[in-house]
Amino acid sequence: MLDSSGGIRKSEIMESAVLILVLTNVCIGVMMLLVPHMSPRRYLFAITVTPEFRAGETARAAVRRYHAWVGAAVLLACAVPISLEQAHSDLAIGLSPLLPVVVGLGAFLQERSRMRAYAAIAPEAADAARRPPADGPLPRWITLASVPFAFPLAAALYLNAHWSEIPARYAIHWDLNGHANGWATKSVLSVYGPFMFAGGLMLLLLLMGLVVYYGSRSGPLRRPVLALMVATMYLPGLIFTGVGLMPLIHFPLALFIVPVLVVVLVALALVYRTGVAEQPAEATPDECWRLGGIYYNPADPALFVQKRFGIGYTFNFAHPLSWVILVVFLGGMAALILLLPRK
Repeated sequence: MLDSSGGIRKSEIMESAVLILVLTNVCIGVMMLLVPHMSPRRYLFAITVTPEFRAGETARAAVRRYHAWVGAAVLLACAVPISLEQAHSDLAIGLSPLLPVVVGLGAFLQERSRMRAYAAIAPEAADAARRPPADGPLPRWITLASVPFAFPLAAALYLNAHWSEIPARYAIHWDLNGHANGWATKSVLSVYGPFMFAGGLMLLLLLMGLVVYYGSRSGPLRRPVLALMVATMYLPGLIFTGVGLMPLIHFPLALFIVPVLVVVLVALALVYRTGVAEQPAEATPDECWRLGGIYYNPADPALFVQKRFGIGYTFNFAHPLSWVILVVFLGGMAALILLLPRK
């Protein structure tokens, strides 16, 4: 529907933006609700328990309490962008998606504290945690990691061929009403910066995937997690290619949101399909975990260990190389951000 000036009605743009935000909050909420279920059977809220206990009423009650807290947070997060006035829409975007995460983390830690009273002894954990990382050749499909680098390269060549058509000043950011509120001046860095950012970010993701692959022990998630890292590379390849083409082509907001949601859903399906809840988990001592997600074990030679909940692996923060890799990754991200055009 068009208004008298020939533009899309402001209310329709707001409704579309609110719908996207609500769907995003629902997806985040679903991920938080699944946290107790995306965990090997030997763990409940990151505490080692027996299979009999996990199937019992005490465990089910703990999961129900967690679900109640997160479910309420999701409903509130979805209500915020609908109820807030337009003047506060940016605040809603920034804060409402965090609500299920913050509430979920608090509920998780509360139930984890309760589960300590029912912790089971796992005598094999100490010995298993001393095994060195696995080695072996990379899977053949690792060559698919080269494909997304072609996206920003092709877009950069396209803009180079149409350089004269790029305006001296062009929009790079829009508010929820569809009005431009950020501008960039035509230059080599502002035009090609998003493509360089995409290439650098994909390279960091690929290197991190390889480090995790060779720094972790053999297990059911080792190859799927590497595959997920490779699949994730396609996101910045596509999204920042679209951002970089905006001097000549303006894409709708949904084109950037939908791929992210799709990858998240695929990641959840991948972990479920690998049977992470059914297959034996990597055994690690309970006392070496902080807050359920931070692993610190100086006696463990592995650089990465399987998470007790969620997807993939986490650092062994007692390993000196973990801090080197973390600093290099964060430093690389900070350097790449400088390549993005400023409003």
